[in-house]
Amino acid sequence: MIKLSFPVEPMGAVRMTRRGKYISASAQRYLSYKSHIQWLAKQQLEGELFVDAALEVYILFVMPIPASWSKKKQREATGQYHVKKPDADNLVKGVFDSLNKIVWKDDNQVAKVIAEKVYGEDPGIHVVINQLEGES
Repeated sequence: MIKLSFPVEPMGAVRMTRRGKYISASAQRYLSYKSHIQWLAKQQLEGELFVDAALEVYILFVMPIPASWSKKKQREATGQYHVKKPDADNLVKGVFDSLNKIVWKDDNQVAKVIAEKVYGEDPGIHVVINQLEGES
């Protein structure tokens, strides 16, 4: 089992053209986000890597609570499901793209994914990776 935590505000994957990644501000922000997650993962892994195995990945996205909400609504939001944008699948894609060739050879090894988005006071991403039974 590998556990990783990234103290970053979760960001969904951004579609970009070959030229767009150099001129689009959102593409530049996304590339920086991925690089930061990669750096954090390398710091935490110490060389561990799943090679040629089917994997199960659980990801908890802790989303920021909007500052515009009332104090009461903010307190009540902690731990509640986040049902706004960004979409869970885009958040997962951002993490998977970041972890390619660091935690696994390719994200096609991931056979099972569980992802949750909740509100929390400390935004971040928490990942647990397990090799599936009977796989090597």
